[in-house]
Amino acid sequence: MNLEGLSSIPAKAQEWVWKWVIPAGQLTLLTGEPNVGKSMFAMEAIARVTKGQCGLAYDDQCERGEVILFSGEDNFASVVRNRLEAAGAEIPLVSVSGKETDSTLAKPGFARCRLDDDRQLESLEEHLNLLRGTGDPCRLIVIDPVHCFLDATDGRDDAKIRETMTKLAELADRSGAAILLIASPSPVEKRKRGGWSKTTPVLAEMARSVWTIVCDPDEPERRVLLPVKTNLCETPPGIGFTIENQRICWEDEWVRQTAKQYVADVYEKERLQHVAAQSELSRATEWLKNRLGDRSVYTYDLMADAAKNDISEATLRRALVLSGCRKGKERTSDGRWFWRLPTPLTLPVHTSRPELRPETLDFNVAGGELWSS
Repeated sequence: MNLEGLSSIPAKAQEWVWKWVIPAGQLTLLTGEPNVGKSMFAMEAIARVTKGQCGLAYDDQCERGEVILFSGEDNFASVVRNRLEAAGAEIPLVSVSGKETDSTLAKPGFARCRLDDDRQLESLEEHLNLLRGTGDPCRLIVIDPVHCFLDATDGRDDAKIRETMTKLAELADRSGAAILLIASPSPVEKRKRGGWSKTTPVLAEMARSVWTIVCDPDEPERRVLLPVKTNLCETPPGIGFTIENQRICWEDEWVRQTAKQYVADVYEKERLQHVAAQSELSRATEWLKNRLGDRSVYTYDLMADAAKNDISEATLRRALVLSGCRKGKERTSDGRWFWRLPTPLTLPVHTSRPELRPETLDFNVAGGELWSS
């Protein structure tokens, strides 16, 4: 065992590609449901790094440098380039690699990249060293989404994922480049972990900074970037944004919540809305029974009366099912629809009349009682 005194190791301040969000020389994980804007966030980060203005709400500037993008789902010509140009990126400073051979690249050697292949990692490091020698070092590597470039991302081979992530972390440390991993959570992982990774908790454990993007349940067009894990600084606030004309538009105010707090609030709001809906349904069902009584009421009149009592049509129709109410139509040329409650039925034990025998009657059970149709 070789031990070294800590005093012989010089202290080094943590550098940031994006202050509080993307630390230099470390792994960062960004999660979120599909279509919340994870790739748009990556485009924004790339644009800011190539211009040396990556701060946005959290900082004013960053060190300008090259960016490498591994994109496994978007077309480089029709999607990636258009988004980067809309964000104001300096295109000559961006290198790309796809999951499969992309005809838009017009180059061989861009066939499927495997980050769990040691030879390809060595090739990537050689490219990083080459960029450093030219004076424009790579500051950011984006892998979007990470599962496209790994063999085992379904939770069945955690050891292999951990080994690959360890090698990526060491590569980031040696090169000084930040590596941004993008992944989507599964519904189960979302509920358990407030937006953590689909590819098992291994990615989140290996990353030093973990963030998630969630949709605002009250404003479908609004997204919120929230911290899940921040090992290298105090927990920063979140921030909201919208996507307009293929660009991210940031808000001016902070969101003083973590991802877990935000998701917990959303679930609590959904629970309260469900309780209120159930209460409203119970009120509507009781109102419907009292309104109908033992008579039939035309559907149009019933809907109008319900609206006067602040009962929506959707709630009234659910009350129709819950109360066992039946719909009928007048036997005329212009017959109108009506609603009525079923009539309680007393079945005779013995009868000589065939029309009153149980097997000739159409009946159903509702509310614990036997009702005729």
